Amino acid sequence: MHVGEDLLYPLPCRPEHLLVDCRHEVGESAIVRGMRLRRWTGTRFVCRAPNRGGGYVPLRVAALTPEHVLWWQAEIQPVIDRDPTRADNGWNWLLVAPFTFLAGTAITHGPAGYCVGIVDEESEDGFVPCALLTLVGRMRALDDHRKRSAFVWFLTTAPEAALRRLESPPMGRDDVPKRLGTIALDVAVTHSFNTGRRGLVALHAAPEGGERLLAWYRKQGMTALQEGKRLPRGFRRLIAPNDGRYCYFTKRAAEQASRRLDDLRKEA
Repeated sequence: MHVGEDLLYPLPCRPEHLLVDCRHEVGESAIVRGMRLRRWTGTRFVCRAPNRGGGYVPLRVAALTPEHVLWWQAEIQPVIDRDPTRADNGWNWLLVAPFTFLAGTAITHGPAGYCVGIVDEESEDGFVPCALLTLVGRMRALDDHRKRSAFVWFLTTAPEAALRRLESPPMGRDDVPKRLGTIALDVAVTHSFNTGRRGLVALHAAPEGGERLLAWYRKQGMTALQEGKRLPRGFRRLIAPNDGRYCYFTKRAAEQASRRLDDLRKEA
């Protein structure tokens, strides 16, 4: 099934449009033909990651395309599947990406997909994927059902072993980017800020990740919804009741998490 770029990645959120920090909901107005228009405001995506050598690896955040999905399933997912401890073991992105779009559209929740890539002028697209995520942008918030929140459905990062085996770009141990999970989660937070959701993001920590995965999300600043607390109305309340593994960012926690990566939003 072909899933086009514009279907998974709404135009208003393309990285090149994200010019002004909107975490405090600031902006400018302009008069155009007698109409008062609010200037687009946005938070930049991360554009570099630290590496073990003490330097930085240039990154780019782009629309999730079928080409990214096919490449990931062929080059990265087999390495993930050899590690039984990973929560994303056995994922099939040829199904994951279309599912997010089709289901998200059906329930009018604004689906989107992102690919984080290492900038590499030698590759066909100018970068090599190192993290993927899909989300919907208009779910009801877990902690306050009156508000709207982004909800991450799938998030994955490339293992070091997978990146080091690539021919381009060639990577030694000290060249591999760090903090890819944090950066991928930040993409969801940035999407939330840039679509008027004030950084609110929620997700369900896959049970396969055990307590370690849940602890990692808490370390990022997310709060775990108390087990048994009622979920917002919708299909998740019916098919995936609260098992204590739903996590969410509050507005304050999202702002803090976002600002911790501000140094990585600056061009080298």
